[in-house]
Amino acid sequence: MTETTSNSENALSAPFPWQVAQWAQLSRAFAASQLAHAYLLSGCEGLGKSLFAESFARYVLCLKPITQSAVGVGGLADTAVACGSCNNCLKCGAGNHPDILTIEPEEGSKNIKIDQIRWLSEFVIRSSHSGGAKVVIIQSAHLLNANAANALLKTLEEPNDNTHVFLVSDHPGRLVATIRSRCQKLAFQVPDAAIAASWLQTIIGEANVNSILEASDMRPLIALQLVEGDSLQDRARFLQSICDMKAGKKSIQQALSLVAKNGESEVLQYFSAFLSKLTKYSLTGIVDNEDDPTLQSMYALLVPSKEKSIAQTVASSLALLYTEVETARRQLASTTNPNPQLIMESILWQWSKLDLN
Repeated sequence: MTETTSNSENALSAPFPWQVAQWAQLSRAFAASQLAHAYLLSGCEGLGKSLFAESFARYVLCLKPITQSAVGVGGLADTAVACGSCNNCLKCGAGNHPDILTIEPEEGSKNIKIDQIRWLSEFVIRSSHSGGAKVVIIQSAHLLNANAANALLKTLEEPNDNTHVFLVSDHPGRLVATIRSRCQKLAFQVPDAAIAASWLQTIIGEANVNSILEASDMRPLIALQLVEGDSLQDRARFLQSICDMKAGKKSIQQALSLVAKNGESEVLQYFSAFLSKLTKYSLTGIVDNEDDPTLQSMYALLVPSKEKSIAQTVASSLALLYTEVETARRQLASTTNPNPQLIMESILWQWSKLDLN
């Protein structure tokens, strides 16, 4: 059975356009009964990895898969997906299919604990309710604590027939190497700007999608969150505040007061993109997104020097702070309980002392 649907109907369903190649790889393996026991789905936040895993689990259990046209990197492609109407699909849609187990940190916990993996081990060895495959999805797999990781390793070392484990992680390097080595790798990349813009425009219409994607660091699902809330305005206010800091119009504390509205991790992402653009501008004089007033305030902070040595010195200072910001982002994403306020104070202090002349 072939069913062709429009982009708008499928825009919010995985596989997304930037996931078509990964979906094709897995669906071919599944059709050939060669789907691996375990996969590690990795890539930065906002690319839809969790939705991909959930959609593929539904496809694996679907009784009557259909084919739909999907726009991917290479253009239109026919993609096999779950039908959405068979008994298994209806159970999946209700979130209660007994052959799919999703594991993630429990409410109030920062880690996945051993008791959760013990339940996974029991799930793996029992028979399938529907007579087909069973699927385990481990969300934020990098949050497995040491005992849970060791317990999972035992399950991965002794795979059970027709059971597939999908580990989803924004930080795969934080998983122990022995777990990574027992998983097939499926990496998701930030999409090409044109693909991301086309997808976002399908959903939100004729808004300035380029500026929104810029604010999201080209992560489409983060961009969609920005559109649906006040994050774009909060971002603009924060970036304007750090421009005002350099102009002597605002203090570090005034800039810090805006961090809570955005969250430290998002603020650092904005700051990272800001510094990257400013570094490029200091060397080339090239202006991006001329219709974004916040960026115009940023560019007004410096005049690119015609003397190569001066321009390189300024660019080096900006690049050094960019490195500090990226380090801070990794610290906040770690499990070492860093102090977000101290991190932000340090970054903003370094910014205030940066010589842009």
